[in-house]
Amino acid sequence: MYIKCFDKWNSVKKHLNNDDSGIFCRAGEIRWVSIGVNIGSEMDGKGESFNRPCLIADMFSDKLALVFPMTTSVKKAPGYIPFCLADGRNVSVCIHQARTISPKRIFARIQNVSDSKLTELKAHYKKFYRL
Repeated sequence: MYIKCFDKWNSVKKHLNNDDSGIFCRAGEIRWVSIGVNIGSEMDGKGESFNRPCLIADMFSDKLALVFPMTTSVKKAPGYIPFCLADGRNVSVCIHQARTISPKRIFARIQNVSDSKLTELKAHYKKFYRL
């Protein structure tokens, strides 16, 4: 049974908030992101830093990013877009879990996606949210 560690996440979140090292990232990168522990069906991060791979969909400034969390669960369900990583693993981009975050949560680069693939994923996002 999965137990949410809100207190531990709160300690990690305080550390992230105080870190001013800054990281430069761009739309189209898949990076490790400290998603945290969340409420209900919102996706959580895993491990000591509560991380999860996310696709950087857009950078609004150096202080705000739109990310699509990713999962190794490949589902045929609304909001899950199948995606193949560079190493051949199949994953899902979870556009239904899109969120804006501070770049302070963004860490190591996993890989880049092509401009055409990013455009395709954004089109799925717009269609899903009827934008």
